[in-house]
Amino acid sequence: MPREGKRIKGTACERAEAREQLRAELLTAARSIATESDGFDSITMRSIADRVGYTVPIVYQYFAGKRALLLDLVEVGFTELAHHLDRAQCPAIQEREGGLLPATAVAYWQFAMADPHLYRLMHTLPEVPFGTADAPAPARACFEALRRAVAAGPAAGGPRLPEWAHDEDAAADLLWAHLHGLVGLVLDGRIKGGGERGRILLADLTRLFSSPVAPTSG
Repeated sequence: MPREGKRIKGTACERAEAREQLRAELLTAARSIATESDGFDSITMRSIADRVGYTVPIVYQYFAGKRALLLDLVEVGFTELAHHLDRAQCPAIQEREGGLLPATAVAYWQFAMADPHLYRLMHTLPEVPFGTADAPAPARACFEALRRAVAAGPAAGGPRLPEWAHDEDAAADLLWAHLHGLVGLVLDGRIKGGGERGRILLADLTRLFSSPVAPTSG
């Protein structure tokens, strides 16, 4: 790979592959710097260039600026989370974790705990649409995985919540709110016992989420 802006040589396929490899290398460098410096606020295009041994103009060939790079990282993060959620919903993992809902919740938790800075970025970067058709495709895929986790409904042991009747997304929205709330409190150090106790509470959360509640009056 070139280090000083030289043209990438080879066939069209080889050049495209090399460009994708470099793009991934730059994103990986940004994630590494964020881990070491406690977040993405401190990363710069120069620090990324220095990490991979390229000049700054090379980085700008791939990303118009820091926000463009962060937007790509948001997409990468939701793509990875969607993969984790999809894998968790395979029959073998469902059986191991005690069902579809617990398996989905555990996968969500494990992803957030493994890369908390990326998880925070995914949910805090301003002006990223959610809940609309303009939301990033990988984020919509994550929401679909949450919908599958609660799609069984009360008759099949799924959520028994008054909000179930509000609209078809209500149960998935509530599941996301529960999971994100617990994860956020643990990452911010607001839960007694930290991550170890938070993981125990996660199991209780999924049980409470699917437990029967009294119906609301008209």
